[in-house]
Amino acid sequence: MSLMSVTVALLYGYASMQEEVVVREEVASSIRISRDTFFYIVLAFLSIINVLVFIIARIMVRSEDFKSWFYGLVITFNIFFIVAIGFVSLYNSGESYNYTRLEPIIYASIALFVAWSVAWPVYLGYKRVSGRS
Repeated sequence: MSLMSVTVALLYGYASMQEEVVVREEVASSIRISRDTFFYIVLAFLSIINVLVFIIARIMVRSEDFKSWFYGLVITFNIFFIVAIGFVSLYNSGESYNYTRLEPIIYASIALFVAWSVAWPVYLGYKRVSGRS
């Protein structure tokens, strides 16, 4: 479901972008790439991350806890990419927009990813402590 959502976000973002996409902007200059290049870079990165789900499922057959955590990690990663693709698309749209309104959403997606990443070591620590008691 999250893979389908991030794919829809990528296709929608690609369709709404101009021919050149600004990926970094500074006072003196900006870095621009074609929207096709942006699309294929993001698609390749998403493919690699989401293929890991299938690889991990084959390797970690016995550890249901780890597989569940890893699937959740990939979902949080996809949520971050949905937000990031939406931001890049909005930034390159040429419309005037108060970007500070997006800060909570961007930071929340990063915080969700970080919290989920930390959850596995905390869970393992809890299992060790509660198992010894």
